[in-house]
Amino acid sequence: MRRIWLFFVAFVLASCGGGSGNLAIVGSSPGTVGLGPQRLVMAEVDPESNSFVGGPNEEVTVTFTDPSGTSQNVSAEWVWSIEGVRGFLIARPDFEEPGPWRVAIASPRGTTDETTFSVTADIPIPEVGEPVPASETRTSPPFELASITTDPDPEPSFYEMTVAEATSNGSPALIVFATPAFCQTAVCGPTMEIVKEVVAPRSGFDVVHVEIFENIDSEGEGRLIEVPAVIEWGFPSEPWIYVVDAEGVATARFEGAVSPKELGAALDALG
Repeated sequence: MRRIWLFFVAFVLASCGGGSGNLAIVGSSPGTVGLGPQRLVMAEVDPESNSFVGGPNEEVTVTFTDPSGTSQNVSAEWVWSIEGVRGFLIARPDFEEPGPWRVAIASPRGTTDETTFSVTADIPIPEVGEPVPASETRTSPPFELASITTDPDPEPSFYEMTVAEATSNGSPALIVFATPAFCQTAVCGPTMEIVKEVVAPRSGFDVVHVEIFENIDSEGEGRLIEVPAVIEWGFPSEPWIYVVDAEGVATARFEGAVSPKELGAALDALG
């Protein structure tokens, strides 16, 4: 089930060489793009170099075309996945019907070729506006931090509560699913650092980091085993961040790259 996000992007990069121009791709995990307002991870790809292009100071517009041919234009924001190394575009369209949609990116380099992606009526992960699963996750104590997180510099307060406790105690919560040591998208570690940066000056909510795998101390012996919470939430990739209100309902979610500005605004909106 896992690794779809990385493999999907790799597949697009490997197969876009025959196009006449740059290609727009959707990096959000297939099957996780639902109806209504969505946050999509996007990229513009140069087919000659098979690399992402763009930067933080460009004005970019993304055109989404629904199955019936009606289009909507939205502005896209650049977000670093690894500061100064690699970044993505974040677009926020509103999808009114499921099915195959087409997308193109207009940037200073011109307009990309279109590509197709799917909008699904019923996605497996919690949507914004829905209650999140009350998962039982490991805490420290009784577990040692080194056995429940691969963060090389963990913040102890992120491991004091289970997800179930943090989402049912009457306080808002920030839930982070990430595995810095085993991340297939290579952004879990930077994402954890952004979470720490954004959380530090703020209060009024609980933070829980859920390590993706439960046998992180196996020293490479055998297959990594996902913690039950990853399966309960339906994640096909990592990392994922959810902002949850005092009623246990998701108010924001972020896949992959997230900026301090985005995450901070979502937390500030909790009131």
